Amino acid sequence: MSDRRRFLGSLGAAALLPIAAEAAVDRLARDPTSISRALILSGGGARGAYEAGIVTGLARSGGIADGQILAPYGLVCGTSIGALNAWFVATGQYGALTRAWRTIGAANIIQLKSKYVTLEHPHAFIGVRIRAALRLASGLAKSDMGIAQSEPVLAWMKQHVDPSVPLLMPMVWAVTNLTTQSSEYFYRLPPSFSGVMPPKLAQAIQLTLGEGAVVRPAPDEILHEALLATSSTPIIFDPVTLKMTNGEDGLYVDGGIASNSSIAIARTIARSIDVVLVDPRSRDVKYANAVDIVMGSYETMQRKILESEMRDVYFESLAESAAKHLDPKVLGEFDRGSPELTTFYRDLPPTKLAYVRPKAPLPAGFASFDEQAKIDATFARGEVDIERGFTPYTWKGFRL
Repeated sequence: MSDRRRFLGSLGAAALLPIAAEAAVDRLARDPTSISRALILSGGGARGAYEAGIVTGLARSGGIADGQILAPYGLVCGTSIGALNAWFVATGQYGALTRAWRTIGAANIIQLKSKYVTLEHPHAFIGVRIRAALRLASGLAKSDMGIAQSEPVLAWMKQHVDPSVPLLMPMVWAVTNLTTQSSEYFYRLPPSFSGVMPPKLAQAIQLTLGEGAVVRPAPDEILHEALLATSSTPIIFDPVTLKMTNGEDGLYVDGGIASNSSIAIARTIARSIDVVLVDPRSRDVKYANAVDIVMGSYETMQRKILESEMRDVYFESLAESAAKHLDPKVLGEFDRGSPELTTFYRDLPPTKLAYVRPKAPLPAGFASFDEQAKIDATFARGEVDIERGFTPYTWKGFRL
């Protein structure tokens, strides 16, 4: 058995230990790689309620109770609000996930800094107030790094994310290191996980993410700050200061800048990836001011990165599948002539991609955390949409 298969086997075994369903354990015993499927929860602010609805629907249809793994997944990846949702999935806290979203409207987690509160529309919904503050805030051109307070968000995370709760499956989330201008990934593992990352898997991560890719654990003492970092949208929130791998302080912000849907890193482990998106297909958007243009540009960037990652996995997987049918002699010549490509195809097997996304814009907007009615409607939309299942990704069938 290869290093990668052994790693996947230990990964799947660790993830399945808490399951009461004997069928899942039997399946794992027959095929150690049968649980190499990843769930990806994208960033999107309050639209994360849609993902929570998706997860709730998956648990309900699968007869999965609290404390049981969200089979058939053995890995969950998230970015920004998707990372918070991923925590509940990884720890099997589906009831807590629902309660968190059912009450978030009254939590007042997004609060403007005092100097921006009275600028305009002090009693409007937070989304309106954020836009007003951005239009009128001169401090952003001086010394301020954000218009909203990070403390309420961090307090909410500490209330709902208990580091002592054991994981049932590994979770990974993306952050952006502004100091080095690069993306990084944090991860948490189940306590029963005993596998050691083999050299071939480390090489696969470098092939997918780049030679200088940083993938590191998030121990208890930095868990909340690392989750806050992935959620810290530039201009709205201050960057989060975390120790970098070299021991120096670095500034970290929203993981969605470089990886709003963590497809690339999930591919190094999973042979099948299901992606939850919170945006419908692109539409004509009207812009009223510079703030709208900045936010629209941010979303356009995220969409193009998503398209690029999905296309890369799709066509690379097609090539890898085709290579298996080559005449051994031809394949041998290919190996000798292109050693780097040979390494790539050897360490990264074909991966199937599928996705679910809303067909129309969701009731909740990015900053609708204080609009409980819209959040509830968005949650319900996810519960309904997952009934149709995930759509297999094809190059011609997917549109931004």
